[in-house]
Amino acid sequence: MNEEKNIFSVFFQHTIVTFAYSIIAMTVTGLILTGYRELHEVLSILGREGLAYQSVAQIFALSAVLGALITLLTSDIILKNVMLLWRCALLLFLALVTCGLFIVIFHWFPLDLWQAWIGFISFFVTFFMIGLGAMIVKTKLEDKRYEKLLSDYKAKQNLEETK
Repeated sequence: MNEEKNIFSVFFQHTIVTFAYSIIAMTVTGLILTGYRELHEVLSILGREGLAYQSVAQIFALSAVLGALITLLTSDIILKNVMLLWRCALLLFLALVTCGLFIVIFHWFPLDLWQAWIGFISFFVTFFMIGLGAMIVKTKLEDKRYEKLLSDYKAKQNLEETK
């Protein structure tokens, strides 16, 4: 039960963080592209007015799917003996495919608008790499903290044994 609760908590955290960053990105995009009326109609961005409710719901659905992918691929639920590098590569591929499917299904921009696809892929890969870098730094900091705690525990155990 505790592990199930922990997995749900991790999934929820990944979903909410992804959703928050997505809303911020869409808001900034809307502010930058206020002159491109046709893009506003396609992306359901209302210019300086904000995002349409349907876009927010779609972004949340995408965030939940991505949160599930991140949770599954970064835990030992499915891939127990797979290197972090391969997990990250698989996550990048699956997240790119998932985002692409959402773009196609919800018509976020025209499929024949190659500039939008180039922009999407370049932004996606850039922000994925930034997030991956942050995750690696966080993991290394946690590893150092746990190593320190373990060495302190071992030192305390050795001290008690010598008494």
